[in-house]
Amino acid sequence: MIVAKYSKTNIVGAGIAGMTAAINLSKFGKSVIIYEKNKSIGSSRDGDYEGIENWIFSENLTNSKTLCGIEFNGIPKYPIFEFFVHLNGVKPLKIKSLEPFFYLVKRGDDSDSFDSYLAEVCDSLNVKFLFNKTYDINTADINATGSNHAAAYIRGAQIFTDLPNQVHLLLGKEFAPMGYAYLIINDGLGTLATAFKKSNRTNDPLNPCIDYFKNLGFDFEIKEKFASRGSFNLPKIWGIKKPITIGEAGGYQDYLFGFGMRMAMYSGLYAAYKLSGKNYQANIINHELNVKRRISYINRLLFENLSNDKFKYWVNIFEKSNKPLNILRTAYDWNWKKIIKSIKLTNNYAIRFS
Repeated sequence: MIVAKYSKTNIVGAGIAGMTAAINLSKFGKSVIIYEKNKSIGSSRDGDYEGIENWIFSENLTNSKTLCGIEFNGIPKYPIFEFFVHLNGVKPLKIKSLEPFFYLVKRGDDSDSFDSYLAEVCDSLNVKFLFNKTYDINTADINATGSNHAAAYIRGAQIFTDLPNQVHLLLGKEFAPMGYAYLIINDGLGTLATAFKKSNRTNDPLNPCIDYFKNLGFDFEIKEKFASRGSFNLPKIWGIKKPITIGEAGGYQDYLFGFGMRMAMYSGLYAAYKLSGKNYQANIINHELNVKRRISYINRLLFENLSNDKFKYWVNIFEKSNKPLNILRTAYDWNWKKIIKSIKLTNNYAIRFS
């Protein structure tokens, strides 16, 4: 499927994936319209912080000039070289790296957000936005509308604080059943959130997270609370028919810790290549995307079955390592077929890879 050079390319959804696709399509000479159901760019977000990871893909961001066709140095971001890992009843451990683990970015409609930066790039390339508008997905060229399934839930709070910049990872079923919680503080603002799988017995795990950090002496004020959802389900097919489905709508995300922005951006670049007839480049990106998310799905299954003792074991491995980032990279370099065979997944899980 190739869109003619001067015809309109219609994208539904003005998130990270949709705007990345639009930027590259415009550079390839296409005329692009993005339909967004909300009133403005980033208005569905809460000013929360997320990370652009530096371990899943083969390209190391440390020396990168571009990311998926976008000038990397221009992105408003903050490199994170260290963070603390917390397990209830265990002294927090600091994990440090010579390379950034990830780059912190702000989401939402503020002028210094990642969303606003991408929107500015789109504007410079004459990408047209139509807000408060819907479009028939079946006739669109690209579907970038976000996740349609709720297998994972996020409960969080935006905070004010005088504490210095820092990042914390909090593990344990009382804080995040089959998931993780985190605290990110940057320039007086912060995000405290828990990402978890919900069951009939799951109470709101955000309050225990707040209490945990308060009991450690963290002084902060809650600005407002928020909630969202995601999916840990791996789709069976991807992008075969029109529209090309990208971002969370297409299951392009990291299933382990939810670092989905690079996945989303690469899926947008894949769609741009595909619609521009650059099939060789599109196939290379799509192959790596599918391998990495399959591996991340296996990592998710392994993570969900870790005992507290195993959590402690792996945290100590990371804490003692001189190159902890390489451990994470190795976790995404495994051959997924060998992993499936070695851990003898049930038929229920194996179906997801068909």
